[in-house]
Amino acid sequence: MTAACANARDAALQALRDRAGNVTAHLDRVLARADLAGTDRALARELALGTVRRRGTLRAVLHAFLSRPEQQLPSPVGQVLLLGLYQVLFMDRVPDFAAVDEAVEQARRCGRSRQAGLVNGLLRAVLRALSPVVDGRPPRDPHVLPVGAGRFRRFDRPVFADPQAETARYLAEAYSLPPALSARWLTRCGSTDRAADVAAHADARAPVILRVNRLRADVAGVCRSLADEGQTAEPHANGASVVLAGRAHVARLGVFKQGLVQPQDPSATEVGFVAGVRAGMSVCDLCAAPGTKTTHLGELMDDRGSITAVDVTVEKLARIAANCRRLGVTIVSTCLAERIGSLSARSFDVVLVDAPCSNTGVLARRPEARWRFDERKLRSLARDQQALIAAAAGLARPGGRVVYSTCSLEPEECGQAARRAAERVEGLRLRREHVIWPDGADAGASWRDGGYYAVFDVR
Repeated sequence: MTAACANARDAALQALRDRAGNVTAHLDRVLARADLAGTDRALARELALGTVRRRGTLRAVLHAFLSRPEQQLPSPVGQVLLLGLYQVLFMDRVPDFAAVDEAVEQARRCGRSRQAGLVNGLLRAVLRALSPVVDGRPPRDPHVLPVGAGRFRRFDRPVFADPQAETARYLAEAYSLPPALSARWLTRCGSTDRAADVAAHADARAPVILRVNRLRADVAGVCRSLADEGQTAEPHANGASVVLAGRAHVARLGVFKQGLVQPQDPSATEVGFVAGVRAGMSVCDLCAAPGTKTTHLGELMDDRGSITAVDVTVEKLARIAANCRRLGVTIVSTCLAERIGSLSARSFDVVLVDAPCSNTGVLARRPEARWRFDERKLRSLARDQQALIAAAAGLARPGGRVVYSTCSLEPEECGQAARRAAERVEGLRLRREHVIWPDGADAGASWRDGGYYAVFDVR
């Protein structure tokens, strides 16, 4: 077992060194053992997940400033440098001298005193080559580093690929995307500017957005309750959610404990609205854990009728039940996916399929998902999604509907999946579909993740 960490930067470094590649899960384990204050825990999370999110860009900068770009840096010096670079490039609230000094000391604590000079020299060279932050749309230029919504910095040398000659590579390096996804988004978006906007959203710090439980509260009341807890919040443009002005440990908020709110992005909330559920209906939610959409459906049904929530493990079903109890939704029963055959065929008014997917629409919230993107895995996911839609069609009654949703932007998981299902599954007719493009990176009240939904009529 790894020793407990004494500070935020060492906790972040331990998380980044997880050999399984799941930095988020490893960070949770590290923080569970660490005796850190709340602010230090927040800093560790920002450092670890921010470095993962911007890893492609950080590596491009590192490559541009190493005297021998081909050299392999000894572990963990490479991670120490990436953490230091993330702070000096993207974190305004960390003074540059502190970021450099801490990185040098961290290299020494890791037993790499011989490389401490390299860490110091490289980070100081980057700072000398870097302009202050400039407000405005980042120009497409190999010298320009996009640092946020409408903000950029300029290097004194080219760092990224030529955006005219190697557009996809430039987008991958400047906005920290895997090359395959960068090339896809250029094609999907139709212009470099549009693809850059989507990529910039994926690099943004997603705000905390809470869906208001309409069974127990309203938006104005939740804003007042949050103010009483010392939290500033504003209504979201969707009229059903609130946006916190800063970061917060949501599970510790009184409004969460009282079941007044549920964390949920407005794009996911929209899926509940288009499902068209009403009080008294019989509804089935496949792939339901942790119950975020399940409970929203229950709220929209005024907690009258029945919802069967299906997922693959007892642990997942327990999370659904816990959320239902907290939010006061009483009409939900759970079912293991392996027992789905026990459900009555063609008996549900609405069946929701919120399918496992590549997550390319929610990269701001799931920073590691971009590095797991793989064309072969995408094809496998698309096959599973087809099977889930077919299973849902077998559960929906004639005259009912199937709602299919993903948090992906990829055609194979969106429109192509819906149209293929309509062609192959008897009795399904595609009534409506919609791609939700990520937006609002510069305004929390209009923020939304990316995703997709389709509504099918069942005959």
